[in-house]
Amino acid sequence: MVRGFGITVLLGLLTFGLGSLAASFPDPLKLSGSVLIHDPSLIQRASDGKYFLFTTHNRGGILTATNLAGPYTTVGSILSSDSTINLPGRDDIWAPDVSFHNGKYYAYYSVSTFGSQNSAIGLATSSSMDPGTWTDHGQVIASKTGSPYNAIDGNLVIDEHGSPLLTFGSFWSNIYQVNLGSNFQSLSGSPTQVSFNATSPQPEEGAFVWKHGSFYYLFFSSGTCCGFDAKNLPPPGNEYKVFVGRSSSAHGPFLDKSGRDLRNTGGTLVLASHGNVYAPGGQSIFTDSKSGKDIFVYHYIPVNSPQPYSDVYASLGLNAIDWSSGWPVLKSI
Repeated sequence: MVRGFGITVLLGLLTFGLGSLAASFPDPLKLSGSVLIHDPSLIQRASDGKYFLFTTHNRGGILTATNLAGPYTTVGSILSSDSTINLPGRDDIWAPDVSFHNGKYYAYYSVSTFGSQNSAIGLATSSSMDPGTWTDHGQVIASKTGSPYNAIDGNLVIDEHGSPLLTFGSFWSNIYQVNLGSNFQSLSGSPTQVSFNATSPQPEEGAFVWKHGSFYYLFFSSGTCCGFDAKNLPPPGNEYKVFVGRSSSAHGPFLDKSGRDLRNTGGTLVLASHGNVYAPGGQSIFTDSKSGKDIFVYHYIPVNSPQPYSDVYASLGLNAIDWSSGWPVLKSI
């Protein structure tokens, strides 16, 4: 989700249906205190309902809170030392994706450097999510220069057969999936492409699959994520934003609201810049046990900050999801 090609992304605005960028989006939940974060993954601990928030950098930083609105306190990291994956970036892991299965918490994380295809997705597990309790199991899948994909931004979902499925990818040919073995780490079969934006430089990443009702929804971020210059911003609509497609199978094919396949530059807009929210993305979802609502979790760059449009101040965004139309519509919490 934080990849940084450092170039303007020309997305083909009409193809993606971005005439709707003028649509109204709700503001994120007002938080108690500032929560600076990238690529957030938010989950509640089953035993006590405590909120655990995970972020890029700091070896998978962990923040906790007793209320959704915070305050959030930094308590440590997923990894207590560098990842066992022997690649550049092993000391600064990205985009943790945390979920609970079979009495255990699974955290998929990325090891890479900006603009590189020499990447890998790793796995760590814990029984409680507390710092110091995580075991690093190392590599799940890797890529190298010339691979058809970039092995970062992993997201785990359980498919309709009860089997683990990893969705991943960034830029290079975009979003892929691969089946995992029963240990949630070994690969079963070869990766297959599930989403592709043909517009150079193929700006899709940060996929997240969520099941609601009869459908699996594939969300992804598209556009320039970071490294903005307030005096030279990309053309409006070329910055980060979130799209979605859906399928009756976790494996796809995923179609947008107009029926276009995500593999053919499809995608229905979910969230884009508005008001103080700029370049929102890096999304995930969890169900809040206290309210029963599905919560859309993302980062955004606040326009009004000590350094306007600087991703140094990337902040946590939270909205509720209204599924009544069969498609995700964000609402205020």
